[in-house]
Amino acid sequence: MNDLERHGVPEEVETDGWTLEVTGSVDDVLSLTRADLESFARESIVDDFVCEEGWTAEGLRWEGIRVASILERAGVSDAGEYGLVRALDSGYACSFPIERLADSVLAVELDGESLALEHGGPARLVPVGNDRDCWESVKWVSAIEVRKSEPTAADTAKDAALSRVS
Repeated sequence: MNDLERHGVPEEVETDGWTLEVTGSVDDVLSLTRADLESFARESIVDDFVCEEGWTAEGLRWEGIRVASILERAGVSDAGEYGLVRALDSGYACSFPIERLADSVLAVELDGESLALEHGGPARLVPVGNDRDCWESVKWVSAIEVRKSEPTAADTAKDAALSRVS
């Protein structure tokens, strides 16, 4: 049984009129629509997705925007050391050091197709590197908040995500 079969799409996830808000320690607060994302260069990464629940989806081809490009457009201030990535569902959020977040991809396509709602569309954060955890791949990304201090456990969804693991 995969993640979609087990968890589905939460009722509160509404993508009509979706925007990505970039706020916090930035020079320019951004509110990007799907059309705005087209102005960014696209990158593709091919990788396996290994879930804590014990299943693996092999060779997924994600296409999207390197988060560094979005942060560059917003102009991260010198004080911006962390990023809190929020989702549309019940306050789900994950925290990253700003450099690690910048290396991630905001995926808008999966295997050559627009990212479907059940896979986290319209935009899903795909962290890169061997030290990532599956719960950090934030579905239904709605905001990136740049912070000077590290978000607390209360700001993130690690415990909520891990509680889903059977």
